[in-house]
Amino acid sequence: MLDSYLALLLITEIMKDFPLVVSYYTKDTFYQLEVQNLIASCEKWGLEHHVEPIPSFGSWERNCSYKPFFLMEKIQQFRRPVFWVDADAVFVKRPEKLDVFEMDFAVRINAAWEDSHPSKVMSGSVFVNATQGGAKVLKLWGQECIDSFSNPERKEEVWDQLALRDVIRRGVQDAKIGALPLEYLTIVDNAGDGKEAREVVIGHYQASRRLKKLINEKP
Repeated sequence: MLDSYLALLLITEIMKDFPLVVSYYTKDTFYQLEVQNLIASCEKWGLEHHVEPIPSFGSWERNCSYKPFFLMEKIQQFRRPVFWVDADAVFVKRPEKLDVFEMDFAVRINAAWEDSHPSKVMSGSVFVNATQGGAKVLKLWGQECIDSFSNPERKEEVWDQLALRDVIRRGVQDAKIGALPLEYLTIVDNAGDGKEAREVVIGHYQASRRLKKLINEKP
C-alpha cells in the first residue's frame, strides 16, 4: 500500500512538466460517456486536466470547429501551455515532456502525405503554448473555420483539421510550429498507425464514426 502511494506521488510530481490537458464534450450526447475514459486515464497518470461540457452548436462539424476558440479561451484562462485531446481518446501510458513543447504550437503532421490530403494534419491531439505565436495560430485557425462555413460554394463538411491544415500550409509568420510524434495521436484501429507507432501514448478511438449521425439528427 505504501509503495503504491509513493509511486502515485512520484507520477504526480513528474507530470508537473506536462501541459494542462484540456478537452470538451457535447453534453446530453454519448460523448459524455466517452469522455469518462479520458478523465480516468488522466487521473491514472497524475495529469492535470480540465474537461467541460458544451452545448451542441447544431452539427458535429460545428461542434468540432469550436476547438480553436475553446483553446484560446483556456490559454487566456489558465495562462499556461495546454494540450488538447479529443474526448474519445485515452492516455494509454504516462506521457513525457517533449522537445516540441518549446515551440508555439504542435500537432500531428503526416510528412509523407500530399499537402492536400485531408489527414495531412490531424487535430485530435494539439499542443498550444501560452505565447503570442500560439495565440496567432489559434486566431488564424478559428478564422479559417468561420470562412469555411461562410463559403457559399462549400460542398463538403467543414473539418477543423482541414482548416488547420490550410493555415499551416500557408505558413504562420512569427510562430514556431512543430510535429507531435505519432505515438501522441495513434488511431487505435488504423493498421498503419499500429504498425508505425513504437508504443502508443495517446490512443484515439474516433467515436465520430458511431456518433456523428446521432448528433446531426438530434433535434
